[in-house]
Formats: sequence, C-alpha cells, structure tokens
Amino acid sequence: MFHVVDFHVHPPFDAEEKRISPSDVAQDLLEWMDKNNLSKTIILPIAPYISNDYIYKIVEKDPKRLIGFASVIPNPYDKALRELRRAIQDLGLKGLKLHPALQGFCIRNTHFWKLLKSAGELNVPVIIHALWMDESTLYFKSFYTPWEYPVEDYALLPYIAPETKIVFAHMGGLLRFREILNIATHNNIYLDTSYSILTIVREIGLERFAHYIKLLGADKFIFGSDTILGLTPEDLGVKSQFDIIKSLPLSEEEKEKILYRNAERLLKIF
Repeated sequence: MFHVVDFHVHPPFDAEEKRISPSDVAQDLLEWMDKNNLSKTIILPIAPYISNDYIYKIVEKDPKRLIGFASVIPNPYDKALRELRRAIQDLGLKGLKLHPALQGFCIRNTHFWKLLKSAGELNVPVIIHALWMDESTLYFKSFYTPWEYPVEDYALLPYIAPETKIVFAHMGGLLRFREILNIATHNNIYLDTSYSILTIVREIGLERFAHYIKLLGADKFIFGSDTILGLTPEDLGVKSQFDIIKSLPLSEEEKEKILYRNAERLLKIF
C-alpha cells in the first residue's frame, strides 16, 4: 500500500454558485479519496469561481486529510494581498492557486509579480497553471495560443520571486515539457505531474520519462491528478496516473518522494 497525496484536485467549479453544501462536497471528496486510496488531497479553487471561504468550509469537514489552498485575482495587487493574507492567516489555507488563462492576467503583470513575492513572505507555496494545450485536453477545449502565455514569461519567475516556492502545474504539457524542465532547475521551482503525465509517457515512454526525473531529481516532482470532482473521466483519473508512477523504473524512495514526501515537505504537513 502506497501513501499518496494528490496535490491537484478541484471541487466542481459551479458548486458555490449552485449553493451545494460545502459539507456535501467534502463528503464526496472523502469518499472519492477512500475509493482511490489517497491519504491527503490538496483542494484548489480558482477565483472568482469559488471563494476562499467556501474552501475553508470544505476543509473543516476533515482538516487532516483535506488541505485547502486560496485563490485570488492578482490585479489589483493591494486588494489581492489583503484577501490572500486573510485566507492564509485567518482561514488557515496553506497555499495559493493561480490560473492566468481562466483569471485573465498576464504572467508579466507587475501586480502578479508582487503577489508572487508576497506569497513567499507569507511562507506559502504557489501553484500556477502551466499547460500548453495538446491532445490531452479532453474536457477543456480551446485553441492553442502560445503567444498569450509564452514559456519565456514563466522562465522569469525564479528571478522575480526567488524566495517563493512555485509549482508549475502539468509540467508544461507535452508541448512545453522540456522547456519547463529547464526552468525547474532553479531551487524554488517544482513540477506537479497532473494530467500531462498521461500524454508525456504515451509519447516518450516510461524509461525516457524516468530518465528526465533522475536528471532533474525526484525531489522536484509532486504527484497530482487534476481531478475535477464529478467531471474527470475514469480513464484519465487518479488511478491511471498513479499506475504510471508505480510503473516507472525508479527506486521506492524516489517514488515515495513523488507520491507524498515532496508535497508534505513543501506544505510542512508531516
């Protein structure tokens, strides 16, 4: 039996709008976790679709297994910082989730840069959407527009906020995997494996993917599934992605780092 932390799970995006009880969402999450043998799950909102207060109420159900992150829209910075401080200091949320495409901000925006640095000062990690669309996009169809969020902008972030722990979600996807790996050589950059691991391994194979992990170091990779409760198809879900990690030609210690140790170290939840 593996100890597994899923670093990348979303509640239904319309749950708060539909006035679904946070307790009911939490119960659904816990049942899903039990079914998939997950020890802990990181619950990621995306502002303004779900509020930080709603996430807090979900986490209240079982704070040992459900770990909540905050989300704010970075612009304007002063308002974003007030809300982030409230979410971290008053609500006890453990990190910050940002999604440039869905939240409509530019990676080069100075409001975003200042917020990123402030998260480091608050001593919480930031997880940023970093997926350039490929054939893995099953239920979020969109045009491939690399000029809107060029990978070169992401390469600035280790220099902009060197004291902030930054997690690039999805490892860049199949289209930008190698560039994102290069950026992750910086001490403060980590990669969550969510979703893209399916297409990357299908394209390059288990051996080659394990080779990249060894080159960068298993300390840099964090297991996540990008599950959206009630929406993610079974064949793209947490079990399929866990099976890939389990099958990689890596040591048990390296697999443990990816599956839970790195997440728990980053969040200080040993």
